Amino acid sequence: MKVKNLLLMASMMFLLLTFSCQGNSGENCVLLDNGTVVQSEVGVARVGDVLLEDGKIVSIADSIPSDGCEVIDCAGKVVVAGFIDSHVHIESSMVLPPAFGEAVLPFGTTSVIADPHEVVNVAGGEGLDIFLKEAAAASIDVFTVVPSSVPATPFDTNGAGKFLAKDMERFLNREDIVGLGEVMNFGDVVNRNQEIMDKITLFKGKTIDGHTAGMPDGMLDSYVSAGISNDHECYDEKGMLARYEKGMNIYIREGSAAHNAEALLTVVKNANLNTDKFAFCTDDMHLSTISAVGHISNIVRIALNMGFSWVDVAKMSSLNPSKYYNLVGRGDIKEGNIADVVVIAEDASKVHYVYKNGKLVAREGELLEAGKANKVLEQYNNTVKFKDLTAADFALPENLKNVALGLVDGQLLTQRLELKGEEWKNLTRLATIERYGKNGNIAVCAMDGYGIKDGAVATSVSHDSHNVVCAGDNEEDMAIACNRLKEIGGGYVIASKGKIVGEVPLKAFGLMSVENAETTATLISNLEAEAHKLGVNPNIDPFTTLSFIALPVIPKLRLLDTGLYDTETGFVK
Repeated sequence: MKVKNLLLMASMMFLLLTFSCQGNSGENCVLLDNGTVVQSEVGVARVGDVLLEDGKIVSIADSIPSDGCEVIDCAGKVVVAGFIDSHVHIESSMVLPPAFGEAVLPFGTTSVIADPHEVVNVAGGEGLDIFLKEAAAASIDVFTVVPSSVPATPFDTNGAGKFLAKDMERFLNREDIVGLGEVMNFGDVVNRNQEIMDKITLFKGKTIDGHTAGMPDGMLDSYVSAGISNDHECYDEKGMLARYEKGMNIYIREGSAAHNAEALLTVVKNANLNTDKFAFCTDDMHLSTISAVGHISNIVRIALNMGFSWVDVAKMSSLNPSKYYNLVGRGDIKEGNIADVVVIAEDASKVHYVYKNGKLVAREGELLEAGKANKVLEQYNNTVKFKDLTAADFALPENLKNVALGLVDGQLLTQRLELKGEEWKNLTRLATIERYGKNGNIAVCAMDGYGIKDGAVATSVSHDSHNVVCAGDNEEDMAIACNRLKEIGGGYVIASKGKIVGEVPLKAFGLMSVENAETTATLISNLEAEAHKLGVNPNIDPFTTLSFIALPVIPKLRLLDTGLYDTETGFVK
């Protein structure tokens, strides 16, 4: 009797296990069959099978029985770990983290290291709390570094004021916090200023991100010795090699405005540098760019076209970022790792399948469950709080009628133009308005190279303090555009001949839309076209150009809420 019972129990268990395995088909059990499997940690890329089950990579071999699992034919394709963006400001995409995740996931990006520098400049620790909540709802994994340089400079007015080490302490031990964000105030680091050193000390043991744009060569040793481990601002051979030789990790950037990948990868290849020291990042990338060229997949494609092997490319796009930020269980096709896996063409021209935690989430460039990002987690407070403006607020001061801010096509740099007589009357009027209700500052100057006629463009996105910037050819439309911007809680607005002719609300901190990526991209594209109809220079982006007008760390003239600022000589009197 006991023997019969044991046999019966064994038979039932066998049937149960068989049924369980078959029941996993298409859900928890996927066999990626006969693809070129890239294992960058051991330096191997060879044809084989990969078995995904219950969200993990459970087996890698030359041949694996399917045992009822869904089988994906990967012949002629590459199987690689999900891509990781080592440094990105999600705010620059103009959408919240869930919508951003839906935009990049079809291109194989499964994780990012986000620096919410813009949000924290606007709203401080409260803003960071909200950002982390939104990030947790994204379909990708968003790991966050705490912004280190808020405010970026002491010359203008931001919303948060100073964000100090004591304000950061409560975020330190969260699992989604992986380091300290880009340290931009290199002078303070070199001088061992207490405020910045307190932040660096607080994050000892985690990654400290660097930012050395404009830093004199003589400061590099002191900067690195403070504990800063990487830089994403390299753009030429000399600067990159100097940092590489000091042991820094170099993040090769290819975004919407900065295109550094080909130049830097050429140096890596020609000098036979160790690819363990390099990672890929986008820094700032707009939705339209992502849609057109991809995300990290774009840099992957560039590297492959330059002759890099898939092993080295996988290191830079996945393994190295996971090591730099201690993202355990990610970054490589390895048994036991989280099943974030991309099946991609050999030349990276097309992403065929994307698996997130073992689940198929995108196929042939299309997201399989779009629309989740439509859910709004927060009712965002309006951060645009200046007084109602009139045409008189945009009058050009007498002392600035002999100077103009000159735009340079295709660059963030500006020129200082000296004017004669009444030349100012033929130029665009530019204004920066303090938007947080702190002091009511309004600064006005003349600008050359923008070109608008019969209207005005206004934006609440202006790095890094994000005050309102407005450009127009008449004071009346400038006032109308700015007042409408306040009503909608920030965003982009165009006014012409006394009426609002277009707008894109960015209700989340005046920086990001609460709509999904597709809707937001369409709205922005339509508004850009409207601005160009009004005569805005066709060689510039009407809104991105204005968003950098108030950033006092890029030469030469910048219009801050505190006045016209020359980065070489100080405020223009």
